[in-house]
Amino acid sequence: MKYRSIVLSGSVASGTTTAAKALSEKLNLKFQSAGEYFRNYLLKHNIHISDIEKIPVEIDKKTDAQSSKIVEKSDGIVFDSLYLGYFCRDMPHVLKVLLTANEDIRIKRALARVHTHKETAQDVRKRDKAQDLKFRKLYADEDFLDPKFFDLVIDTTNLKPNKVTEQILRKFSTGLNSKQ
Repeated sequence: MKYRSIVLSGSVASGTTTAAKALSEKLNLKFQSAGEYFRNYLLKHNIHISDIEKIPVEIDKKTDAQSSKIVEKSDGIVFDSLYLGYFCRDMPHVLKVLLTANEDIRIKRALARVHTHKETAQDVRKRDKAQDLKFRKLYADEDFLDPKFFDLVIDTTNLKPNKVTEQILRKFSTGLNSKQ
C-alpha cells in the first residue's frame, strides 16, 4: 500500500516537530502537532511542562482518539505526536517514523528552547518518565516507542535536520509499506 501520511514520534527534543514541519512544507501536506495542543493546554491552565500528569485523563484520551481518527481518514497529513506512531501501527497507509537521540543531546536541545516554560535537565527526564507512565496507565503496559511499531527509525543525535528530512522523504517516496 502506498503511504499517504507521515506520523513522527520520539522522546523530548528528538527532533519530531522540526522534521514534521519541514516535511509538511516539502510535501505540501497539512501539519498537525499533538505536542503543540498540549503545550497550549499547559499554558492555559498554568501547568508546568514537566507536570504532564496533571492533564486530565479524559483530555489525553479524547485528543489521542481524535488524532488517530484524523490520520486514519486523511488523504495526506504530517502529524507530530508522541503516542500516535503506536496508535497507527496497524495503518499501512501511514509512514510511522521514530526519531531518537542521545539523552545528553536531547537535554541540550531542550535547554536551548522555550516552548511553554524554561526546562531543566531534571524536567526533561521527569517528562520522559511521566509520558511513559501515563501511556502505561491509560493504554498498555508496553513501550510505545519500541522500534517494532515503526517503519523507519532515525537517530538524530549527530544529524542535521535537513538530513533527517531527506531520509524520511526517501522512505515516503518509495511509496510502499514493506511490512505488508
